[in-house]
Amino acid sequence: MSRPRHLSCPTLVIGHQRPDTDSAVSASVYAALLNSISCGEKFEGVVLGELSAQTKWLFAEAGIPLPRQVSHLHACVRDVARREVFTIGENATLGEALNLIMRHRIGVVPVVDAKHKLLGLLSDRMPMANYFYHANAEDFLGVLFSVADLERYLQLTRWQKPKTEAEGQIVLDLSRITPGSLALLGDQPEMLTRCRAAGAAIVITCASEKNAAWKKAMRECPGLGVLHYRGSLMALVTQLPMAVPAARLMQTENFPKLSPDQTIHEAQTALRQAQFALPVMNPEGTLFGVLSRTEVINFPRGRVVLVDHFEQHQAPEGIADVDIIEIVDHHRVGTLETALPIRVDCRPVGSTSTIIACKFIEHGKRPSPAQAKLLLGAIIADTLLFTSPTTTEIDRQQAAALARRAAVDLKIFGRGVLIRNDETMERPAAELVEKDLKEFCGAGVRFAVAQIETVDRTRLNAARLKKFADALRERRQRGGWEFAALIITDIFRSDSLVMFDAKTLSLTQQLGSSGEVWAGCVSRKKQILPEILKRLGEQK
Repeated sequence: MSRPRHLSCPTLVIGHQRPDTDSAVSASVYAALLNSISCGEKFEGVVLGELSAQTKWLFAEAGIPLPRQVSHLHACVRDVARREVFTIGENATLGEALNLIMRHRIGVVPVVDAKHKLLGLLSDRMPMANYFYHANAEDFLGVLFSVADLERYLQLTRWQKPKTEAEGQIVLDLSRITPGSLALLGDQPEMLTRCRAAGAAIVITCASEKNAAWKKAMRECPGLGVLHYRGSLMALVTQLPMAVPAARLMQTENFPKLSPDQTIHEAQTALRQAQFALPVMNPEGTLFGVLSRTEVINFPRGRVVLVDHFEQHQAPEGIADVDIIEIVDHHRVGTLETALPIRVDCRPVGSTSTIIACKFIEHGKRPSPAQAKLLLGAIIADTLLFTSPTTTEIDRQQAAALARRAAVDLKIFGRGVLIRNDETMERPAAELVEKDLKEFCGAGVRFAVAQIETVDRTRLNAARLKKFADALRERRQRGGWEFAALIITDIFRSDSLVMFDAKTLSLTQQLGSSGEVWAGCVSRKKQILPEILKRLGEQK
C-alpha cells in the first residue's frame, strides 16, 4: 500500500508573493521546527519569488541555504506521473509488450532505445496492435515479421534447414498452401510430402518428438524447412502474432508528449483526448515517466502552511488546489478562506519571525545559533530595528534572546541588516516598486501600496524621484487599480516620503499631495494604510 501523500511528499511552508526577509525566514525556520516535532510528516520551507539582497545576505551570514523558489502551487506533472514505467526495447515483440500490459494492468508500454530515449508507444488499444492481439497474422509473414522473429519468440528448434525463407501466407488448412507458404502441422509427418509438393517453404510442427517417422519424412523432403514448437497446435496458432516486433506496430507520432514541469491543468486537455497514458519526457529526450487520467484522479491534494500573510490576493497561484492546514501571521485576518477548520496563530507583534521564536519556546525547543541569527535579522527587518509602531515588548525580548543565542551585538548586527535593504539608488525603479507591493481594497476602492526602505532619503534627487513616479504610474495602469502609492521609508529618520498616482482627479484631491514626507510614519500596516483608508473615507 502506498503511503499517504502528506507522508511521502513534503508539506510546503510558504509566505506571500514578493517575499520579504520576514516571509522567507519564517517559512524556512518554521519548516525546520515542524520537522523536529512532527511524527512522520515532512515540511519544506519555500519562497514565492526572487529574494532581496538583504534576505540573501542574511541567509549567507547564518550559513543556511536559501529556500527553494516556487512559482505556484499547482500540482505538476512530475509530482503525479508514474515513475515506475515498464518499457521494452526496440527488438522486443508484441507478445512481450502485451504480457507487461496484462501482468501489470497498464494501458501503454513505451518502446525505448539503449539510452532510454523514447522511440514510440505500444498499447492494446491501438488498432494495429489490437488486430494482431486477436490472432490475425496469417497475411503478414515477410511484411511485418519473419521466420527468424518466430524462431526467437516461440523458441523453435530447427529439425531441418530450409532451402528458401518463407514469405507467403501462414496456413493451417493445407489445401490453401501456395509457393513460399509456412504451414502449421500437428504430429503429422506423412503431410510433409504434400506440403513440399504444394510449394511450402517451411513447416512448423507440434509433434511430441522427432521420432523415426519424422526423420524418414524429412529425408524424403530435402530443402523443406522443418521447425519444432513445444506446445499444442492451438497454442502455436494463437502465439504467432505475438512474435511481431513491437517496433513495427508502435505509434511513433500523433500523440502528445508531456514535460515534468507542466502543470496538471495544462496536461489535462491532452489526457482527456488520449486513449492511453502519455509519456513524460525529460528535456534531453529520455523518458521521465508516464501520466494517465487514473494518476490524476487518484493524486491527493497538496498541503501547505501559510506564514506572514492572511490575504487571498497575496497567496500563491494555485492556492485553491491545495489544503491549507495552518496559518501563522502577525497581520490582520484578511480574505483567505479554508474548507475545514485549521490551526491559526495570529499575534499582534512586529514580525512573524517573533511568533516562530515564541513557538520554539512553547515546544520546549531552542533554535540553533544559525536559526537564531535568521530570526533575529527578520525581526529587525520587519520592525526597522524596533522603530516601527508595530514593535512590541515581545519583539524586543525575543530579539535580545536571539542575539545572545546567535552571539551577535544587537545594534551592530541590526544596522548591518537594515543597510543591506537600501537599494534605492542601484536597482531600476520599476523593480523596486514591484519588490514589496501589496494590493488592498477599502471604501470600495482597489489600490496597491508599495514600500521600499532607505538609510538616507535625501540621496533621492528630482530625477530619481521622477523615475519612481513613472514606474508607479505604469504599475498602477498595468494592475488596473484606482490608485497606487509608493512609500519610501527612511529607517534612521523614522519618516516616509509618500508618492501617489491616481486614476481620477477626485482621488488625487482626496489622497493629498504626492511627494510629501509623513513624519513618524514607517509602518505600512499600522500607520500608512490606516491614514490612506481614512482619507478615502473623507469623501463619504
